[in-house]
Amino acid sequence: MTAATMNDHFAVWFNGNADACTFAAQLWTAIQEWDDLEDSGKCENHNALLSWLAFGKEYQPFFAQNAHILRPALLGLYLKWSASNVLDRGTASDVCKSYMLRAGYYDVLHVIAWICGGDEWAVKVGPEIYRSYGESPSEIWQEFNNA
Repeated sequence: MTAATMNDHFAVWFNGNADACTFAAQLWTAIQEWDDLEDSGKCENHNALLSWLAFGKEYQPFFAQNAHILRPALLGLYLKWSASNVLDRGTASDVCKSYMLRAGYYDVLHVIAWICGGDEWAVKVGPEIYRSYGESPSEIWQEFNNA
């Protein structure tokens, strides 16, 4: 999914909340950079990444207003991603589990949709949010086991 397409989806999923869209886009950038760091041991913009993770997000209005909900969601994202980094290199069964653990970002998007629209809205857009996840278990298997 391109950045423009992603932003279009965010606007719908988050009921036009511009601050929510900005936070989701910033989080996407951060997790992509962190994944690069995990995979290759380097990150092009490591100072900006560490700055945003440590304190920059705290000044983002949507995060500041909803930190009590978003911090646990971000912890879940981190813990799932950490486990997936081990399972990615395991058996085919492990990779199938890793596939959904890697989707922790989409869990956070679903939480943001709930914040912006409530229960019924989150139930309505949740499937679309998870359908936007672009990887498949077979792609993950090939990336880590056939490289």
